[in-house]
Amino acid sequence: MVEITCPQCNYTKNIPIEKIPPGTRWIKCPKCGNRFKYLKKKEGVETEKRDATPWERRLELGLWKGVKQTIKSVLFSPKNMFSSMPVRGGWREPLAFGLLVGSISSMCAFFWEFLIANSGLLRPFEGFSISLSSPIIFLIFIFLSPLLVSIGIFVSSLIIHLLLLLVKAGNNRFEATFRVVAYSQATRIWSILPFIGSPIGWVWRSIVQIIGLKEAHETSYLRIIVAFSIPIVLLLLIVVGAVFFIISHIMA
Repeated sequence: MVEITCPQCNYTKNIPIEKIPPGTRWIKCPKCGNRFKYLKKKEGVETEKRDATPWERRLELGLWKGVKQTIKSVLFSPKNMFSSMPVRGGWREPLAFGLLVGSISSMCAFFWEFLIANSGLLRPFEGFSISLSSPIIFLIFIFLSPLLVSIGIFVSSLIIHLLLLLVKAGNNRFEATFRVVAYSQATRIWSILPFIGSPIGWVWRSIVQIIGLKEAHETSYLRIIVAFSIPIVLLLLIVVGAVFFIISHIMA
């Protein structure tokens, strides 16, 4: 007999080892429906455990430590972070983290843009500069930051998950993709740096999401990269088509 425990709901069941087909890699929990891998060792079968993120253990660690450890893990150890992150466990916790870090970082980005606009550096783009330098516009952006971040997380997660399904890389549910996208908002912390922070954060976030999705969906990097490349290829095709269309009308 071997004891198998679901890492999601902790449902435990003893199963005769002879009833487990050779080469079995996945187990589906009869209680919560969670699909998880198991490792076979000489002495039996052991489930692959995924631990809650530091943010989800903030009551134990403390709020500041939970936030700091999560940001640090996402930025510098994304493979370890997402390979141990539960792919199920609710939407509220990752969304709360994404909103907290994403909103604060967006406010920082808006603040730097506001300062740049008021410094006169955007004088060649006078109309754009005036709108950004307006305190009212600035306050509206600050007020709407949480809403914009939450919409961005949901929309990005939906698009990415659909792309993963297209390349057959979505081995887990939408929630797994959502959790990766939400926790990847930690890369927005680079927005505290003026001028270069936002571009760095965007590139870093893309890399973190590729690593995180690979670990969360237990697929290959190739499939994830292909999924991320689909919108770029479509955009290039549209641009090339538009250029040829314009040239053909000019030459006609």
